[in-house]
Amino acid sequence: MMIVIFLLSLIMITMFYVPDYPSLAQQNATKIPLPTDRKVVMGAWVPGQFHLEQMQGDRQLNAMRTLVKQGFHEYYFVMRSFSNSYNTKETEELLKSADKTDLKIIIILLPPSEGGYNGNYDWKGWVSYFNSLKARHLTSFQGFAIDDFNAIHKIRRHYYRNNVEYFMLSNLSSALDNKSKDIQFYPVIYLETGATDLVKKQYNNFVSGIILASTLYYNVTYLEDDLKAYSKIFENKPVKYILYVTKNRINSNLPSDRLIMATLSIATRVADGIIVYINTNHNIVQDYLHSRDSPQYMSAIGQMERLQLRYEILTLRRDIIICPSCINGS
Repeated sequence: MMIVIFLLSLIMITMFYVPDYPSLAQQNATKIPLPTDRKVVMGAWVPGQFHLEQMQGDRQLNAMRTLVKQGFHEYYFVMRSFSNSYNTKETEELLKSADKTDLKIIIILLPPSEGGYNGNYDWKGWVSYFNSLKARHLTSFQGFAIDDFNAIHKIRRHYYRNNVEYFMLSNLSSALDNKSKDIQFYPVIYLETGATDLVKKQYNNFVSGIILASTLYYNVTYLEDDLKAYSKIFENKPVKYILYVTKNRINSNLPSDRLIMATLSIATRVADGIIVYINTNHNIVQDYLHSRDSPQYMSAIGQMERLQLRYEILTLRRDIIICPSCINGS
């Protein structure tokens, strides 16, 4: 109840700073549906507070139970090589502990743009390893994700390549042909880097869904449309969205509480899953996990979504610069 009162107070304060004017944002705000009892799957992406794979024994098991109690269903962690005995031992112990809980484990694989020259890109070897993991840990091992699946990176000084091109050249699809049907595969797709049609054409038959991310997550004006569009592109397969509560290279400021609440409101309504990046203990995230069953709370963050949309449209209007020389014809 205190959380809801705080949010309502914050809404009243913020409204004094957001003018009520007829605009696209205002129209969007009036179309926000009422909250429903729909629940999305919650994931923890390499959480800074819980590096589960680096823990052992009761400490590891208790940390898992803490994540589950908080409201998380999935745990994502990076594995660098199936041929490294230290890596495989960590993963095996992690899955043994997860077998005793309801937490699902998803392994993150890195492309060369992130994993570097020492990474393991033997896709057939990875699929064979994953098949063996699934046979031993049927309930706890859910599958794997490949990060930065359509990211663009610099190979030489003047040559840029989309990672999808590398996956095609390295015969990823041939390896995926041998993947057990019980193993889920999620490519991490960025909204801004394109090649979506190529991803669908080459890999739609193998993916269980997609993980959607944005480098421009400080703006949510088109987030709902984007989530719906990608769901349609991939034939209504589950779409999970990465929630960033940390700053990025473009913006040195942390996302505001209002922005995070607006993102949660939209993703709850449209996405099939929300994956919290690193800071799972963020106060807004914890409030959401604790209160998302409350219609009052969901209505309150819906109000914050409305205010965020108005703010973004107002900011866009202020950033429009009229060129005097263009008007004068000079």
